[in-house]
Amino acid sequence: MSILEQLSSQVGDRTEAANRRVVADCVEHPELLQHIVQGLDSTDKGLVGDAAEVLTQVAESHPAYVSPYAPALVALLNHKATRVRWEAMHALALVAHLTPDVVVELLPKLREMQSVETSTIVRDYAVELLGNYAIRGETASTDVYPLLVEALEGKQRSRALQGLLVVATHAPSFQAELHQLAARYLDDLKAGVKKAAIALHKATL
Repeated sequence: MSILEQLSSQVGDRTEAANRRVVADCVEHPELLQHIVQGLDSTDKGLVGDAAEVLTQVAESHPAYVSPYAPALVALLNHKATRVRWEAMHALALVAHLTPDVVVELLPKLREMQSVETSTIVRDYAVELLGNYAIRGETASTDVYPLLVEALEGKQRSRALQGLLVVATHAPSFQAELHQLAARYLDDLKAGVKKAAIALHKATL
């Protein structure tokens, strides 16, 4: 039985235990990911979703194993299935700090998705991707800064503020502006937003 045939949708497992077993196998034998990536081209949306989920779960502990496959994940961001899009975006967020060329080309689409993407989860991971990419340093932080500021207008405020905290660390020239920006959210009704704003406000004193 091939590794793709062991995925949850292929064996009728609704608990996703089968996917977790495949993840464990891929962590132990990273070369298996080459076969998992082949599943991303399937017309079976269940198989595509499972394959993307495996890549996400492997990336959580071993992002370097998944980063070579980032272009294949980008290709899924227009997929009709919401689950496929969110798994792809989640995996990309986890490897963003390792895939600068991919992220730079993706930035215009990430900006567009904040207004046209129907899934809140996909938008959440898109903002996380920006913050994770900013870890690379000043240039990356400068690239994502305007997109993170724009994300403050949506439901991703806490994630955007967390990303801007990374920007503040790596691009000190933005600190004064970020200090003022954080002040706007210090009394936000959402606890997560307020907590992130306080952290950013303190970090930019």
